[in-house]
Amino acid sequence: MLTRSLNNEGARLAALLIGLFVVSAVALGTLVYVNAGRAMRAELHDFISADQGAVLSGYRTEGLSEAVEVVQQLTAVPRVAGRYLLQGRDGRRLAGDLPPMPARAGTFVVPQAAGHEVLGEGDFLPDGSYLFVGETTDRLSGARLRILGSFAWVVGATILLAALAGALLSARYLRRIDAIIRTCRGVEAGGFAERVPMGRSNGQLERLSMTINEMLERTASLVESLRQVSSDIAHDLRTPLTRLRQRLERARASTLADADAAIAMDAALADCDAILALFSALLRISQIEAGTRRASFAPQRLDMLLRAIVEMYLPVAEDGQLQLALQCQGAAEELTVAADHMLLTQLFANLVENAIRHAGPGARVAIDCRSLGTEVRVQIVDSGPGIPAEERDKVFHRLYRLERSRNTPGNGLGLALVAAIAKLHRCRITLGDARPGLRVTLTMQRLGAADTLPTTVPATGAATMPWKIDAV
Repeated sequence: MLTRSLNNEGARLAALLIGLFVVSAVALGTLVYVNAGRAMRAELHDFISADQGAVLSGYRTEGLSEAVEVVQQLTAVPRVAGRYLLQGRDGRRLAGDLPPMPARAGTFVVPQAAGHEVLGEGDFLPDGSYLFVGETTDRLSGARLRILGSFAWVVGATILLAALAGALLSARYLRRIDAIIRTCRGVEAGGFAERVPMGRSNGQLERLSMTINEMLERTASLVESLRQVSSDIAHDLRTPLTRLRQRLERARASTLADADAAIAMDAALADCDAILALFSALLRISQIEAGTRRASFAPQRLDMLLRAIVEMYLPVAEDGQLQLALQCQGAAEELTVAADHMLLTQLFANLVENAIRHAGPGARVAIDCRSLGTEVRVQIVDSGPGIPAEERDKVFHRLYRLERSRNTPGNGLGLALVAAIAKLHRCRITLGDARPGLRVTLTMQRLGAADTLPTTVPATGAATMPWKIDAV
């Protein structure tokens, strides 16, 4: 457990911070140590120069005897750090508290008993006498030791605090990582409802946990969709395949007349076409979800596209005794979006056809397209039976069909294709209650005013005014 606690990103980060601080503290301590030593040595030299100047001043005024008296006075002062020596030309000590020494000029250190040292300056008087004035280095050494001790305490305390913080950080890091690992292993074991617990902070681990949870939500949705697709494929293909087998067996028996055999073969071919259409639709949805069609996006006028769709479905609505109405409000540039023309046409065609098919005779299907600031909203409202609230999220799944729709033509892929195209175009699509009927709302981002419209789209003045197409 100790090895695991030390072998993680939190512990390594704490160790890196400790190392950086120690290096910084050593560099700073060295700088302070050197500068403090220089400052104290300069102060010692100032004291030495002052005392030496007093002795030389006495010598110049009244001779050697005055110099001896000044040294004796300085020696008598209770200042432990001072050390003095005035000796004659013969090497005999005339005054001072230092023993005789070889005479030499300049600044140098004189070793003393018990490891003490005296830093001083020697000088020759005009009559050949020798004067040495110095100060012990005890204060300098003591100050250096205190500086080193202070930095040692600071570095030690910092290392201890950093190690404690690193341990806490490492423990928290390990707890979060363990939670993520447990969740992933739970999902691996089949528990697709498992989610990484979220904390209250907004750190990187929280963002990672949120991303993992979103990925798990998507994975669970895909797995459920796959399960539903598998079940629905088995359910929807069983009946046509059974009919196909029966018809082929009858044709194989060769007891049918030529006309009956041809009818059986035509029906078998129709069943084969329906099965192929089912798989073609599934493949088309997969290709759209892959996003490869975004390269073909171009500016599209929704008002013109919807008008073409309404004109195409007017005869169908008339045959079904339905009212079909279209109303658009907004200028041409306000109703222009970036889209794939073929896919967007299929999206609205599927929705209009679905409304006509399920609304029933005497119903009304109304399409409303208008600009809402930076967005364009399209609503398709019918007065039919609608979709129950608990079923609205499910109808966009592949091969999902309401029970009352099982007897109508279709394979349950129309709204799944609509959802795939809407997602490709970053279009929000919602289903609501029209009281009575169904309200389908689609919202897309419109192109900016600076975007260029395709040359094939006429910029007519009529498009800027509300217009309406009705059919009974």
